[in-house]
Amino acid sequence: MSKEEFEQASLNLYKKMHEDGIKGIIQYRPFSDEYWEQNPKIVICNYENYGYQEHEKPSILTYEDFKWWFDERLNKTRIKGKSKTVHYTVVFANILKETIQKNGNDNLIDYTELRRLYWKYDELYKSMKNMMYMNIRPSSAKGKKQEIEETHGIIRTYKAELKAYLQSLDADIFVLSTKDAVILLNSIFELSNNSLFFNKATQIGKMKIFSVRHFGRPNYKYWYKRAIEIANIWFNKDIE
Repeated sequence: MSKEEFEQASLNLYKKMHEDGIKGIIQYRPFSDEYWEQNPKIVICNYENYGYQEHEKPSILTYEDFKWWFDERLNKTRIKGKSKTVHYTVVFANILKETIQKNGNDNLIDYTELRRLYWKYDELYKSMKNMMYMNIRPSSAKGKKQEIEETHGIIRTYKAELKAYLQSLDADIFVLSTKDAVILLNSIFELSNNSLFFNKATQIGKMKIFSVRHFGRPNYKYWYKRAIEIANIWFNKDIE
């Protein structure tokens, strides 16, 4: 896959949703072209976002706008305020990236420093530049409470387009949070025997998919362990 193929798959998904009158569409894309040159290419996927539900036209999540999603030092009057879930997501993404860069060696990460990482806003922001952040639901929810029924309806309606969109990302590592997102991903890819289980891993082509707990419930010990597991699987190229 290539950037051009992704752009086409993205256009197909969001154009169809817009033509169907869906409000609050959020166009997720890699934050820079550097993503396409990474090895591994990493996608971090949460469940859904909120705050854009009245937008008639699709909103593109840019690298600059993304910082407003997790940095409370910035102006809180923006349409999307600070999100602790996003902030903790980026903390984990940073831990995972560091672990992979250090070849998965758990002795090279100072566990006691992980909590301090939460406050290193600029470092966290910079670490996301060559990654992909998204939610599995491509439109906004109405509030903070998880809208399971509405999200399942969106996924069912645009399953084919979402499958093409996800495949076009050409990801090596795809990290998916929350239990219900596992059900949705199994449905999108029509995985036999629902081969992705919560807190486990599976593989589609070259894409290694890892299910993790909801990032809104911080657990540094869990993240530390999970990052090492993901890195080791990446280097060993083996999913049991």
